[in-house]
Amino acid sequence: MVGYKLRMRDELEHRYGELRKQSLKMANQALRIPDTKLTLVDNTSYAAFARWQSHPARLVDWDWPTSWHSWKTNYPKRFECATWKGERLIGFAMGRPTYHATGLRLDYIEKSPEASEPHLDLTYLALYAYATLLGATHVKIMNPINKNVRDYYEQKGFKYDLRSNSCIRKIV
Repeated sequence: MVGYKLRMRDELEHRYGELRKQSLKMANQALRIPDTKLTLVDNTSYAAFARWQSHPARLVDWDWPTSWHSWKTNYPKRFECATWKGERLIGFAMGRPTYHATGLRLDYIEKSPEASEPHLDLTYLALYAYATLLGATHVKIMNPINKNVRDYYEQKGFKYDLRSNSCIRKIV
């Protein structure tokens, strides 16, 4: 039974891994900012993250490398994205489809405290592409860390939902 579950998880990882790659390719084709790209999260991302992990202006203290290992193991349908400007990491994002697969939730997003690039806008290109490939009708950003961040998401076209403590945007 364990082998069957492992094989099924590996099949899901492969199938959704291809969709993640396709969504990043679509997002990169839509980018209009020179020397900027979206990639899957990998060891290069973690090495770049180490440069701003202990930055005093950092707003959150997520341990991306440790969290990522658990996330990758538990969510084969996950969304993942590392955003780059040249060789400089702008930020990370990870999420997963909603339980009924009608939406795609963004559970974690973090921008380097030294980055001035529009990380949410760049990440949204990949998030939107992945959600579209999944057939989702909306995307939602879970648990905005404070009112200023929530207001920023609302300025970007999201609507705040108090019940789920998330900002939701329909896919049109």
